[in-house]
Amino acid sequence: MSRVDPSDTGAVPRRSHLSLTLWLALANAVAAFLLLALIAMLLYFGLAAQLNHQNHLYLHDEVRMLRRMLHNYGIGAMVSDEINADHHGEEYVKHYIRLLDKGGRTIAETRGMGEAAPHSSFRPAVRNGRPGLDNLWRNRKGETMLGASEWVDLGNGTGEQGILDVALDVTNVHNILKGCRFRISTLLVVGFMLCVAVSFAIARRGTRPLRQMTDMIRRVSVSNLDERVSGGAWPRELGTLALATNLMLDRLQDSFERLRNSAINLSHKMRTPLTILRGEAEVALSRERSVEELREVIVSGLEENVRLVRLVDNILFLSDAELGKFQCSPSAMDAGAEIEKVIDFYSPAAEEKGITINYSGSAQLLADAALFRKAAAALIANGLNYNAPGGSLDLSLSQGEGLSGALRVSDSGCGIPPEEQMKVFDRFYRVYATRHCDPHGTGLGLSIVQAIMELHRGSVAIDSRPKVGTSVTLTFPAH
Repeated sequence: MSRVDPSDTGAVPRRSHLSLTLWLALANAVAAFLLLALIAMLLYFGLAAQLNHQNHLYLHDEVRMLRRMLHNYGIGAMVSDEINADHHGEEYVKHYIRLLDKGGRTIAETRGMGEAAPHSSFRPAVRNGRPGLDNLWRNRKGETMLGASEWVDLGNGTGEQGILDVALDVTNVHNILKGCRFRISTLLVVGFMLCVAVSFAIARRGTRPLRQMTDMIRRVSVSNLDERVSGGAWPRELGTLALATNLMLDRLQDSFERLRNSAINLSHKMRTPLTILRGEAEVALSRERSVEELREVIVSGLEENVRLVRLVDNILFLSDAELGKFQCSPSAMDAGAEIEKVIDFYSPAAEEKGITINYSGSAQLLADAALFRKAAAALIANGLNYNAPGGSLDLSLSQGEGLSGALRVSDSGCGIPPEEQMKVFDRFYRVYATRHCDPHGTGLGLSIVQAIMELHRGSVAIDSRPKVGTSVTLTFPAH
């Protein structure tokens, strides 16, 4: 069993389990949710920091006020009223106060403070006059307390020291923050679902043109290669893709039409020699033949076989050249010496038709010698086949800069009508009015010349006038 190489570009692409619409929806939803969560967290922590700051300020304001009262008035009615005041009706400012002597015995404290805020829950007071360290804890009732303990002056100038414990009930503040956390969590859950829904709707709407384009491309088949991706309201990115797709379809349609025409022309070109072979064989077998008659049949069959082999070779050459499989190896060469070889080969055929071949000029070109001879041979063969007896065929070489140059082949033949001059480079195309000049021609000569010049990154130009002659110029670059 054969295995598909994953690195092979012709392998079927692996289908993703996650659609582009869903991927974009999830990506947008996650991004929006993260932004929403960041904003919610900033708001929550900002609120929590502000409330905690206010709690600490309130606590220390209470400590400072009691310290001043004790310093100025001692333990009197004013301090007793503050200690024993009932703050239970004020939910946010509910606090407890305790005074202890330097031995740690309780002098006075707010009712219920022993259970809500025992002295052991406070951090030890500092004697050097620095502010006390705040402490946060949860008592047996589940209430959250914030407290501070400090050494204070208990008498009016007596110098007697004691400990001041102040506790603030911040349970309501923590309940507020807990409620905020619950509401924010609920908001984030609902917000994430809304983000997914909205993002999916946006992504689906955004990928609608892509689905439309996919439907249009899916309708294209061999029977309707003229179908194109239509519509002018594509987004910019898809507009570029639509243009590239249409250009690709144009190339495919052109290649398919050329392939179809080539197949039709090839079948006609091969039908004639095959019919001749079959007919001669049937005639030879219809009755007893002499050795000479059979020899003539075999020779004729060989000629037709040579025509078929040459036709197949030319088609394979054009196919390899078009697909980039033909190796072209340009090197510095003497173009004049190569031209003389080709002229020597075609001189007997030119003498037989009474055509004079004239050659002039010289050039050093950067080209593949074998391909250069093949191109020159195709032009000389056309110049002989489509020329009148007693005509002329002129070849000239001209040197350009460096190793660049040009070969010009001119004949005095029947010429080509202006409307058909560009068609003669198509495979198997032959001007109808000139087919009698070369009944065995295949119409591949100029196609081969054009393919050779494309391999050399050069150019070919044709100039022809009916009943006057044709000139073909091959230009070879220096690189």
